[in-house]
Amino acid sequence: MQINELFLNRNAGFWVGIVEDRNDPEKLGRARVRIIGFHTENLEDIPTEALPWAYPTLPLNTPPQTAPVGPVEGSTILGFFADGLSAQIPIMLAVIPGKNVKATPV
Repeated sequence: MQINELFLNRNAGFWVGIVEDRNDPEKLGRARVRIIGFHTENLEDIPTEALPWAYPTLPLNTPPQTAPVGPVEGSTILGFFADGLSAQIPIMLAVIPGKNVKATPV
């Protein structure tokens, strides 16, 4: 079993991460999130641009034409992977309140 599989099995697919980029070119409210314990902290190994876009969840009564605003850089996010072990479709469930942090190169 690979480390990513161990991470997903241990955490039941849920993760916590830090938003590094929210400049979504498609204006869907997506963000690039560095997932703690899943993505390395070393920005040379996995640069921000290589992180998959995490999709926001919205209330069911959100109007279809509403452009969501994603969480700001440094926000701590709770989420899960919609595609299980492939771990390429992260979904953001909530912002965890607290002091925002800035990702810095290691």
